[in-house]
Amino acid sequence: MNTEQNKKVEEILNSLDGCAKATAPDFFYTRLRARLDKETIQPGPQSWLLRPAFAVMALVVVLVLNAFVLFQRNKTNSSFTASDTDNLQSVAAEYSLNDNSNLYDLSQDNR
Repeated sequence: MNTEQNKKVEEILNSLDGCAKATAPDFFYTRLRARLDKETIQPGPQSWLLRPAFAVMALVVVLVLNAFVLFQRNKTNSSFTASDTDNLQSVAAEYSLNDNSNLYDLSQDNR
């Protein structure tokens, strides 16, 4: 029984005697190196901001925010009170914003 196993093992080992060493085709490494260099030279992926889906999403967000601000402003402008008008007039008087006549004297000649 031991001899049968030895024969099988010897037969399996002898089957490898006819095999040759694997060789690469000519200029394989040159082509491989060129392919790897080509892949590393290519520019990286574009920024995520430049992708159409993100650009459209950003545009929609800006438009929604603008609409929200516009509608909120319309609501606050409709509730303008008389005290607000008085406050604005007092600020304008404080900084002389009401009096625009003294900026330029049209009767004087600027020579």
